[in-house]
Amino acid sequence: MGAHDEFFAQVVRERRKQLGNLTMSEVHDRGGPAIPAQGRAERGELSARVRPSTFQKFDTGLGWAPGSARAAYYQRRPPVPADTKPQTLEPGAPSVDLSLEQLLPLLDAQRSLHTAPISELPNAIGQLDEAISAIIGPFVTSILEANRGSAVHPLIEIAFGEILAAPVSPDDPDATEKLYRRWLIDRAENLDEAIQHTFEQRYRARNHEKH
Repeated sequence: MGAHDEFFAQVVRERRKQLGNLTMSEVHDRGGPAIPAQGRAERGELSARVRPSTFQKFDTGLGWAPGSARAAYYQRRPPVPADTKPQTLEPGAPSVDLSLEQLLPLLDAQRSLHTAPISELPNAIGQLDEAISAIIGPFVTSILEANRGSAVHPLIEIAFGEILAAPVSPDDPDATEKLYRRWLIDRAENLDEAIQHTFEQRYRARNHEKH
């Protein structure tokens, strides 16, 4: 299981500020980890073999829902405050159109997996990943559009958080769609005004069609 030290350091620091700039000593008094462990965490030096009890103490001391610290560290999932009310996940479109052009790459990738020599399997798997991403992309977009304007639902984080956290290459032919999905959850960085305007128009048009 991988570790995300820098992300964990960031969310721990931000949470202390949200709680009124708590000191590490105050976090410890609230049931948090010992001050040295907090210091290592905020420096991005928390051991990958950290004990489960340490994560539980971070949850307690920082007022996070149980399991939040562990999920942040190992899965890069934003922690959920303990007092957060359950969110309603709005469904996206009941179905999305799938063109033959989208289906063919998936069939090609399947054939490659069956015929590729062992040395070429990583490339074949990458080809399959791209084909699947292109197919589920419109479905993900629909769900994110339906839930824009609210905090990202935990189920969205679980299902798509890792995909949406991945960087987008400008050479990716699907870059605009991927950036739009990140924009829908306010995680698209360094977008110029023109593309933001385009995304806003697209989102408004989607809502107009819905109503």
